[in-house]
Amino acid sequence: MVFKMNKIKKPINPASFLDLGYPPGYSFCEKFLSSGEFTISFLNEFDVFRGSELKTKAGHAINVARALDNKTLDSHEFLLEYVKKPRTWLTLKTGTYAKLPKLSSPEELLFSFCEPSWYGPIKQKSNPRTWYIRTYKIPHRIPVQSSDSTDNGNSNPEERETFQLVPIRWTIIAEVTEKYLALTWDGFSYTEEYNANSRSQFPFWLSIPEAFKELENHLGGKWEYPQLHTLLLHTLWDKFIENSEYQWSHKRIRAHSSGIALNAHSSSDTEVDVDEKGLKALSKKLSEAALDALEYSYPHDQKAFSQVEASILNALIREWGTKSYEFTLKKIKSADLGTEAIGENGVLENEESKNKFFFETIFRVHCYFGLDELAKSQDSLPHLKCYGECNFSKGALDFLLSELGIEETGWLNSLVNPT
Repeated sequence: MVFKMNKIKKPINPASFLDLGYPPGYSFCEKFLSSGEFTISFLNEFDVFRGSELKTKAGHAINVARALDNKTLDSHEFLLEYVKKPRTWLTLKTGTYAKLPKLSSPEELLFSFCEPSWYGPIKQKSNPRTWYIRTYKIPHRIPVQSSDSTDNGNSNPEERETFQLVPIRWTIIAEVTEKYLALTWDGFSYTEEYNANSRSQFPFWLSIPEAFKELENHLGGKWEYPQLHTLLLHTLWDKFIENSEYQWSHKRIRAHSSGIALNAHSSSDTEVDVDEKGLKALSKKLSEAALDALEYSYPHDQKAFSQVEASILNALIREWGTKSYEFTLKKIKSADLGTEAIGENGVLENEESKNKFFFETIFRVHCYFGLDELAKSQDSLPHLKCYGECNFSKGALDFLLSELGIEETGWLNSLVNPT
């Protein structure tokens, strides 16, 4: 008699929760907390009994899961921190809702995979925000090693690799107030059902519009996208780019106009013209060519050169059918000196000043403006990729809300009273 044994090989798991058939209850909770959705620092925030002395994420997951299971840690308290956790991606609509209905219980998500649905609400006293969780079940292929064995336990030397479908639980967090609705999520790569040997980015941009529609039905809401193109490339640009107390750095632009596609990005995280590469270098070369054509003497007059370069950058970024744009906005800060030590274009006047000043990133995003609604790509959805240097989606949302005049707190207060 011959029978088969399947052994799941250690997969390269996506940065999301992969359910390998964990039983409901404590076991499921422990594996969920050990997944890519959580970090050691997040789990370590909860004051629970340290039954496990392991310093790894698995050890922290064991302690928090036991506390949730025996109810020494309130599941509502944990879920509040979970939904408020900063994430990589953000989209925002302004408007209001008619009701906040009770949907599926979010506590169930801690102890079982549950059906794809909306869960919530999750509320906090004296907080105008309310949260809902939307879960999805995404099929993902992992390698399985299959071998033929006989009664005596000897394995067939000829082994073959097959693939098994297992579900990923992907979540969207909805933050609702009387003035806006924000969705945040983390992306991941996965192996699609029809192609087991390659990994691809999960196309979240196809699911977000449907999530908005579902919330409109559940909450009786009416929301609209703000004009991100106008806000970022005109309102914020005009407000900050020439302000000597701030530093605006162009990181990347994707644009298409008159049959010409432009895709330029910085060569480092510090500035776009490092090593003469990137968007600033392109504008510099075009400026030099323009001044040469007008027979300006070399070296070029710095004022004229700066004006031409600014005009070219303005055209490339703001007037060339921009599909997406990444930039960083930093504020020059000092504990000792006033702004009088800052020279033109935000340059610090001397070495002594440089040692006493530092730059604090208050906003960094890669914004997809969603101007191509018929596309099947990210360009169909207005959304932003957020970065850790300004607290991911949390910092980006606070900044946007302040600039939209929806909430006056947030990043402004963080500048005055940094933590």
